[in-house]
Amino acid sequence: MPDETSDTYCAYAPFYDGSGQIRFAILFAHYLLGDILPRHPVAGRRALDLACGTGTLALILADAGWLVVGADRSPAMIAIAGNRAQSVDTAVRPHFIEADMRWLWREMPHTTDEATETLRRGSFDLVTCTYDSLNYMLTEEDLAACFSTAAEALAPEGLFVADMNTRHFLEHDWGEVEIIERPGFIQVNRSRFDPATNCSTMRLIGFVGDDHSGYERFEEIHIERAYPPETVAMLIGAAGLSVEAVYDCFTTQPIGERTQRIAWIARKR
Repeated sequence: MPDETSDTYCAYAPFYDGSGQIRFAILFAHYLLGDILPRHPVAGRRALDLACGTGTLALILADAGWLVVGADRSPAMIAIAGNRAQSVDTAVRPHFIEADMRWLWREMPHTTDEATETLRRGSFDLVTCTYDSLNYMLTEEDLAACFSTAAEALAPEGLFVADMNTRHFLEHDWGEVEIIERPGFIQVNRSRFDPATNCSTMRLIGFVGDDHSGYERFEEIHIERAYPPETVAMLIGAAGLSVEAVYDCFTTQPIGERTQRIAWIARKR
């Protein structure tokens, strides 16, 4: 997931999947393949996963026969994704590149490796951006840049699928304190929502080690912003995409006042 500080998802990256975060990617993959794409089909099987993190969604798509490129601005997360791609046997091998999803085409590395050769404007049937990644865009300009990246990547009639946390979730449903314990790792999250900015700031503190040798401490700050659905729809349209559906995420039902997460489905006409 992208962020405004270079430290985010750096120290935390090795513990990301083990702390339970991998479950979201697996759940979203089932939602995408089982519900979204049957209702909103695409012609081919070329996918770009923006803010791909440790690559779980990309790997699942690759195992289902998709040619996948994953992009993430975190070097630590991309390193894990790349290692997994080498060690996990999938039907098609996914490719991973380190790049900011706001400026993907501007920051393309000038190399001839297979990943960058595969990443071509207007060549993808599907672009995904999941698990709060768009909420990390703290200005409308940054959010619009992400939508423009998706639009540039898609072939005509290609599909953009993304999710975003709602203000209701960030303000009322995201717990103020969360503690996660795993062998060799303890994670403490403290969150605070600011109604003036629509932003939730989470202070993530991790402790790595054991009771015998002691623990090393690290800290990261994660900030997410909620946007009104009307603003998101306007920015998607301005990028050249047509909103095809808006779902209460993980269902095909319309959104409501207490919706926690919205799934956005848009097509490039």
